[in-house]
Amino acid sequence: MKPISERPFEIHFARTLGEARVLSGLGHCPVECSFGEHSVVDELRMDHHGEWSRLEGVALRAYRDHWGARRSDPRFVVTGAADADATFAIAALAGLVPQPGPGARDLLPLATLINQADLSPIGLRLAEHAEGSTLLLFRQLRSAGQDALSFYAGVEHWRMLCGPNPPRSLLLAAGADEARRITAARAANVERVSDEVALVSSPVWGFDVWYAEVRPVIVAYVAEAARVTVGCRDAATAERLFGPGGLKNLLPLLQPPGWGGRETVGGSPRDARLGLDEARAAAEQIARCVRG
Repeated sequence: MKPISERPFEIHFARTLGEARVLSGLGHCPVECSFGEHSVVDELRMDHHGEWSRLEGVALRAYRDHWGARRSDPRFVVTGAADADATFAIAALAGLVPQPGPGARDLLPLATLINQADLSPIGLRLAEHAEGSTLLLFRQLRSAGQDALSFYAGVEHWRMLCGPNPPRSLLLAAGADEARRITAARAANVERVSDEVALVSSPVWGFDVWYAEVRPVIVAYVAEAARVTVGCRDAATAERLFGPGGLKNLLPLLQPPGWGGRETVGGSPRDARLGLDEARAAAEQIARCVRG
C-alpha cells in the first residue's frame, strides 16, 4: 500500500532541537521529537514526553484518530530510537498500514498493545496476547541505530507485519525468543542501591521482569548503547516516591544535563554516551530523592 502523495515519503533524523524545529517549520510532521524537557510538535501532537506526557502513546492516537493524516504529504522528522511506538505512528499517518474500518484487518488491538507496552508494561506478557507475537517480532527486527535508516526500516517492518501475508514461521520464533529474553533478564547483574532503587546492567530489555522481581524503581544500563533508562513501576509509585510529577522532578538533577522523559520513565541525553559509573551515580541520586 503506497501513500497517495504529492510529495515523496521522507523521514529526516534531527540531532538537535533547533534542527527539528526548522524541519517542522518546513512542513515535516514531528513524531516523538523530544529533547530533554523540550518537544517539537505540530497540530497532531505526536509526542508523549515532557509537557505532553499526559497523552497516550503516538501509535494508538495516530492509528485510531489520525490514520492517513499525512498521506498526501508523508514527510516526517524524528529523533532517538526507531521504536515500535514511533514507527507504527508514522506508518499509520502515512497510510501505509490497513485503514481502520470494515473490510480490513483491525489493527486497533495491536496499536493498543504497543501503547500499553510503551507506557504500562508491568504484568504484560506479550506471548499471551493475541497480537503479542507481532510486536515481539517487530522488536527483534528493529535496528538499534539512531538514524533515518532505522526509522525507514521500522516503517517497512510494520508494512510487512500488518500486510496480508505476515511471516508465520518468524512469528512463532518470536514467541520462543521472548522466553529466552525473560530468562536473560532474570540473569542480569543487579545492584540494590536502596530499598526502592536498583541499578541493572543487562544486554536485554527487562523492565517487566525487574519491576516484579527486583525493585519498583529501575535504573537500567545498556553498555552497547552507552545509555541509561530509569523507570518506575507505575504512576502511583512514581508519585508516592517522588511527589506529583514523579520522575519529571528528578530528571533535571541528573548528570550530564539533558535527561528527558515523563512521570514514570526517563532517559539519559540522546547525544551523550554514558558509562556504568555514571549510571550508578544517577541511581544514587534518584535514591536520595525518595520521599521519607
